[in-house]
Amino acid sequence: MPQSKPQESPARKLLNILLLVVGTVTFLGFSFGPLFQALGPSESPEAGLVTEQLRAQADGYRVVLEREPDNPIALRGLIDTQLQLNEPQGAIEPLKKLVELEPENRQLRAFLAEIQQDTGDFEGALEQLQILYEGDPKDGQVLQQLVDVQLTLGRTSEAIALLEKHLEEAPEDNDVRLRLAFVYARNNQTEKAVALYDELIAADPSDFTPVLGKAIALSSATDENLRAKAPELFEQAARLAPPQVREQIQQQAEIYAQVNRPQTVENQNSNPSP
Repeated sequence: MPQSKPQESPARKLLNILLLVVGTVTFLGFSFGPLFQALGPSESPEAGLVTEQLRAQADGYRVVLEREPDNPIALRGLIDTQLQLNEPQGAIEPLKKLVELEPENRQLRAFLAEIQQDTGDFEGALEQLQILYEGDPKDGQVLQQLVDVQLTLGRTSEAIALLEKHLEEAPEDNDVRLRLAFVYARNNQTEKAVALYDELIAADPSDFTPVLGKAIALSSATDENLRAKAPELFEQAARLAPPQVREQIQQQAEIYAQVNRPQTVENQNSNPSP
């Protein structure tokens, strides 16, 4: 039932970086949204028949669960049919019940957290992810997801504290160091972000991601002199990046250039000469 995550491609890595830094954090990494759409029936007559059959199966599982609320076969069957119907909301309650029955099953709890996020229940997802993280603080994937949900809920200080604590215990974790730099930049702590980016760039000059992160952080800085350094960094990131993502980096550079241009004009207009 739970799906394994594919290895992150360079393009996906770039997308995650841009989403996080720009601020549209909606549980970066793998999402079950596309899975629900793929499993959902289409509009053809044959699909309509399949939908009726799935709904009948779901009703049958509910009848069983009325008599035997802890029946794992019926719970799993109801979850599967709800996902095939592209109705993930209906899978949440049986999933919660399964998690109660199998509290040590981390994969099942993570699956519940994924669906809760995709259906907008970020508080519920946060609760499950905190349990997972407390059970294994070295699980980098859970840490990333937990931070993403905290950011989505506007709890930036909590996300920063969590990442800083993790780095105190695992200072060699450059993935978390990179993520903390993103969050610093998102929270307008440009100096801290740039310091981390510089450490990462020094550790691996061939990696485009900290260069890109630094470029975006400087593009969003309030200091005009810092913003002026961003275009060169965007160009450097594009040179270092794999060919399949260079165009995306260049497009991002253009977006920031356009955003910063009107800001300068606006500032001049808001301070007219006497």
